[in-house]
Amino acid sequence: MFRCLSLPAAGFCRIIIVSLVVILSAQATELSEPMKGALNLRLMVSGGEQRLVYQRLIERFERAYPQIDVRHREYEQEDYKARIETWLRQPDDAPDVLFYFAGYLMAEFYREGLVRPITNLWQSRQWDEAFPPSVSGVVMHDGQPMGLPISYYHWGIYYRKSLFKRLGLTPPETWNEFLEVGEALKAEGITPIALGSEARWPAAAWFDYLNLRTNGLEFHKDLLAGREDFDDERVRRVFNAWQDLIDRNFFLSGHSETSWRSALPYLYQRQAGMMLMGGFVVPQFPDQLVEDMGLFPFPTMNSGHPMAEEAPTDLLFIPSRARNVKEAELFLQFVARPDIQGWFNRQLGTIAPNRQAPEPEDRLVATGNAILQRASGYSQFFDRQMPRSKSTPAMDTFVHFLNGGLSVDATLATLTSILERTDQQ
Repeated sequence: MFRCLSLPAAGFCRIIIVSLVVILSAQATELSEPMKGALNLRLMVSGGEQRLVYQRLIERFERAYPQIDVRHREYEQEDYKARIETWLRQPDDAPDVLFYFAGYLMAEFYREGLVRPITNLWQSRQWDEAFPPSVSGVVMHDGQPMGLPISYYHWGIYYRKSLFKRLGLTPPETWNEFLEVGEALKAEGITPIALGSEARWPAAAWFDYLNLRTNGLEFHKDLLAGREDFDDERVRRVFNAWQDLIDRNFFLSGHSETSWRSALPYLYQRQAGMMLMGGFVVPQFPDQLVEDMGLFPFPTMNSGHPMAEEAPTDLLFIPSRARNVKEAELFLQFVARPDIQGWFNRQLGTIAPNRQAPEPEDRLVATGNAILQRASGYSQFFDRQMPRSKSTPAMDTFVHFLNGGLSVDATLATLTSILERTDQQ
């Protein structure tokens, strides 16, 4: 027992005793409270608006789970793509949740063991019922879910409704009607198609849709997976149709030095009539013009093939090196909620994969959603379905072809050479 031996020392002893009581009480309090969990997120953003939406999403999660200390960093698209493989392979400071695209590269990460399977989480939360097969199928590998689908978006052809009305034009449904609309626009001194291919991928959208409409979804998938050859006669038909558009001067002059955002004013100012673009373009439209913007699906070209659509799908996944798996799963459960997916996608102008989420409020996004609901199936985008060592030089070839630098024969030969060379590496 602790005892004070003299009166002068009594006051000092009381101080020591009180201090010990305070320290022991504090330690007891710490032991009685649950330890705070941690969560390390790394996300990809394409601009300040998207960054803000993610930050608000995280704030909502923190309010729902105040016991979790969330650390997060957002990276611009190209920087993120350059870093993600390092994050997946490094033993230290491994993220708990990462963003990526459904498609070839995501499946490669999964095959290499860099992705933690979420099969148990998927089954326990009954996500097979929450997500339609057309969406859940693109985040599966060998029947196992690689991650949680958080958004997807439509592609289609945008136009000014007032311009079409003034010229007596209606949205074309067939390829011949599309060519007729293009010629009618040219007769008025208007470039039929606004295109900004500086980043190369907008050109790839034209290849994807021409191939989907000419040869169908299964051939398109097989071609990009290397199970079919680019020197196939069916691919030649795609490039012949593309060459016809080039010969008709349908595309915006100087497109290879123009970004897709810089091409938009040509559409706004009625200097171009149409633009093939993804649904992420909708938030870019000026408020005073948005009601005048229309959308129609890429026209049919071969009635023997049902209408498949591009529907690039984004997901969140847990790396195999994640340290805070329980917290990561809680975050995925939170983002999977219908109300959260509805809110999140409404902010971004994209579509919620959870079929219980509220319908899109924006008219153009709702139109795009209707296009996807009628589709026979979905394709991911060109550079999401091939390794970068193939997709990058292939997209460069598309732009060279569009600029008139390559004939159809030379383009097919170049693409075949690219794929053979990269297969041997």
